[in-house]
Amino acid sequence: MDERWIEMLRSFVLACYEGIFIYLVLAIMMCSVLVVAAARTLIRRRDLDPLHYHEMLDKELAPAVSLLVPVRNNEDTIIHRIAILLDIQYAIYEVIIINDGSEDGTMRCLKETYDLMPIQSKVHYSGLGQETGQIQRIYQSRLHDRLIVIDKAYGGRMDSLNVGLNISQYPYIASVGPHTILERDALMKIMKPVMDALPGEEVVACSGRVDLTAPNHTNHKNSADSTDHRTERMGRTLYVMQTIEYVRAFLISGVGLVRYNINVLLFTSEVFGVFKKNRVMEVGGYKRHHQAAHMELVMRLQKHMKQIRERGRIIYIPDPICRVEIPGTWRQLCRQRIGWHSQLASSLWAQRGMIFNPAYGWMGMVSIPYFIFIELLGPVLELGAILLFIAGIGLQLVDMNLCIILALLLTLYGSLLSAGAVMLEAWCSRKSHTSREVTHLLVYACSETFWFRPLNNLSRIYGMLQAMGLRKEEEKNSSNGLG
Repeated sequence: MDERWIEMLRSFVLACYEGIFIYLVLAIMMCSVLVVAAARTLIRRRDLDPLHYHEMLDKELAPAVSLLVPVRNNEDTIIHRIAILLDIQYAIYEVIIINDGSEDGTMRCLKETYDLMPIQSKVHYSGLGQETGQIQRIYQSRLHDRLIVIDKAYGGRMDSLNVGLNISQYPYIASVGPHTILERDALMKIMKPVMDALPGEEVVACSGRVDLTAPNHTNHKNSADSTDHRTERMGRTLYVMQTIEYVRAFLISGVGLVRYNINVLLFTSEVFGVFKKNRVMEVGGYKRHHQAAHMELVMRLQKHMKQIRERGRIIYIPDPICRVEIPGTWRQLCRQRIGWHSQLASSLWAQRGMIFNPAYGWMGMVSIPYFIFIELLGPVLELGAILLFIAGIGLQLVDMNLCIILALLLTLYGSLLSAGAVMLEAWCSRKSHTSREVTHLLVYACSETFWFRPLNNLSRIYGMLQAMGLRKEEEKNSSNGLG
């Protein structure tokens, strides 16, 4: 190769090195500050007694909530799910099951188990003003007054949520994901900030921490090969890695941001989130063809509250409020992460006018830039750093010391931050952890940079390309995990 081209290539690689260095240093500093902030919050809460929620059971005090539960082809699990929802400890709430055109025996199971009677003529419609799938019939259970069942034509999850929103009768709505298992006190925990709001404050959305449930791997009776054992081991490994990932996200994006009053988070958990109904109606409900239900809705809500010059808060609860089964195979995990990143990119692009716009306060100046530079572009820059490291060593275009520094920064940003988050969680959590469990988590956390994050980032980059229209997106009727 001509000497001039070699020099140009070396200059380009060095420029990329400088850019990656700056990004990693800034990202490490930002995440470290948020972890320290989270640590201070958790340390203060560590020795406090668990909050008492007995006053939430007072009918005169507790805000009423409508639980919206879209279902499709859930014949095997629907009765168990409803039993859990009907057993929630709360004063006033209703459970609205939206059957989204199921083709199995879902409706038959519901009718037989809960003795449903048609009430279509007695239903009050909120007047959302958005076209939804045709409602076949609306039922109420004779056995449980708070159970409503809507049978409708297929329209997708967002369409089902709009139907439930339109028929719900209470001032707060809570959407429940397909794999969500609510704790008995979930509504009491998540509605406590609504009751604790100061005069002039309005809580428009609230979410909380999610505990993970390991995937189930059922071996066939007559199967003696090692395939099932390998699948089960891989499922356990993915469970540990996702646990570490969620602990880190919980500390940085949840507790850390809230500690600095940056509580206008872009996300409320897709598996369970509470919203003030009238505000959701004002912004037009859920976008029918937008799969990032909560993320996109939160951004529109925050934008709307700024435009009408009213103070609307979005709250994050550090206490566990529900559990969810996570992906147990690489295929499921990749599909989930592709969908997440595609939704993140689409949501940020739809609200691009808010980026670095002081008119939208913390949302425009901090939250959205954080999610753009750390969450959205992070996978591209991390993989770019790995490629630069390989190019620097293989092609000998840069000094070896620069390669070593880059590798150390990558390890610090990935593994060491995750290991620190694991140690902090083990120390501050009210759950008991054995030394063996903590050591196990630390070993996996330290290995994260070298295999899990690169593979995970490939899926996230694919999701970004999907959002850009360079990859075809297929709608899934159901998903595993938090998607």
